[in-house]
Amino acid sequence: MSDIEIVIHLPEALVKEATVLGVLSSEHIEMLLRADIQAQLATMANDPDIRHEIEQIEAEFSATELDGLD
Repeated sequence: MSDIEIVIHLPEALVKEATVLGVLSSEHIEMLLRADIQAQLATMANDPDIRHEIEQIEAEFSATELDGLD
C-alpha cells in the first residue's frame, strides 16, 4: 500500500488564527475549516441575490417535485 499525501492551502486568516492559538494540528485545522465553511454558508444564506436564485430554481422545479407521487 502506498502513502497518500494531501496538501491543503489554508486561507491566511485561518493560519493566523491557528498561530494565535499556538496549535496547527489536524484537529484544529478541521475545526477552523468547519467554522470558516459555516460562516461562508451563513453569509450565502443571507445574500439577497443567492436567495433570489434559489427561489427561481425552486419555482422551476416545483412541478417536478410531485412527479411520480401517484
